[in-house]
Amino acid sequence: MDALSDEDHREFAEALQSFVGMVTEMRSLASSLSRGDLDIPLPPSDNELASPLKALHATLKHLTWQTKQVSMGDYTQKINFMGEFSKAFNEMVVLLELRKAEAGAEMERANTQAQELARTNSMFEAITSNMEEWIVMVDKESGEHLFANHPAASVLTSDTFEQQLYDILFEYAHGMESDDEPKKEDFMLISDVAIQYFEMMLYPIRWFERDAVACVLSDVTESKEQYSKLEDVAYRDVSTGVFNRLYGMKALEEWVDEQTAFRLIFVDMDMLKYVNDVFGHGEGDVYIKSVADLLQEISPVAIVCRLGGDEFMVLLKERDTEGRDMEQVLEDLRTKLVESSTKADDGSIRYNRSVSYGIVGVSNENTQSASEILALADDRMYQYKKAHKKERRV
Repeated sequence: MDALSDEDHREFAEALQSFVGMVTEMRSLASSLSRGDLDIPLPPSDNELASPLKALHATLKHLTWQTKQVSMGDYTQKINFMGEFSKAFNEMVVLLELRKAEAGAEMERANTQAQELARTNSMFEAITSNMEEWIVMVDKESGEHLFANHPAASVLTSDTFEQQLYDILFEYAHGMESDDEPKKEDFMLISDVAIQYFEMMLYPIRWFERDAVACVLSDVTESKEQYSKLEDVAYRDVSTGVFNRLYGMKALEEWVDEQTAFRLIFVDMDMLKYVNDVFGHGEGDVYIKSVADLLQEISPVAIVCRLGGDEFMVLLKERDTEGRDMEQVLEDLRTKLVESSTKADDGSIRYNRSVSYGIVGVSNENTQSASEILALADDRMYQYKKAHKKERRV
């Protein structure tokens, strides 16, 4: 075998050096592609070893461009040269196009509903502006007031009055669910100059994409005042101004039914018949009125009623007695009444003013009826009257 010449060695070294350079360029390109770095200089065209990687680089660049086009809404992009990846990519594009169409349709429906809701709300505002009732809309979660028709807005001029109203409305509206039935409530507002009474209906609704409650308020102050006047006529004793038997028995029966703890005081005027017979019914009326006034001093929250003739009943809840000795209270008032007895011109007493009484304490575990409790108090009053008979002689 002939020995290689120096020229052959030189050519071999150059070829080897060129091969090593191409391998180095190919390795650098492969490393960049593995990192996803596509913005790199490519090996020269005479590097045939790097041709497959350069082709892959071109494919990835094109795929990147296609992906950007898809992200901008171009769903016509398709891949048909990467096997399973092409299939997955193309299915993703089809799905995105479908989702876009669905989202567009949903947005169109939402826009249509918003426009219809706006028209409906505008019509609602126009209609309610001419109603006598107050229409007030509040957010059921935050209490924010969303709408008030003209009748409501025209009177909500006081910050204190307005805040008081919205506090009340939010208290009733908070917690209502959208599928709840409308409910009715009664309340009153107290301002610097007046007390107003309202009846209100509450309706859960959607108001411009918010969960709200429509409050329809009717001012019933006038009818309430008229009812109070009629109630006074029906429940007041004309001669004394205290409650009459009808109201007293109604209150007594309610307290018994509600298992309320209270005191019942049965009071009987002493010697009223004698006063009427001797001094006339005019003097008897004065005597009756003095007893009624005296009994109202027992407590400002006591229910004082005239059962008829010379009989009175006083009802006082146990919590309002404040630990007072009610027998001593009655004795003090009786002494005060005796000391007010009228005198003749010569200084002698014309007749003794006094009362007899019976007290019954009723617990919240009571089983007696209203009539049985009243009869027991009547019996205790009779025992008291017998024990103080001598004091009443003229």
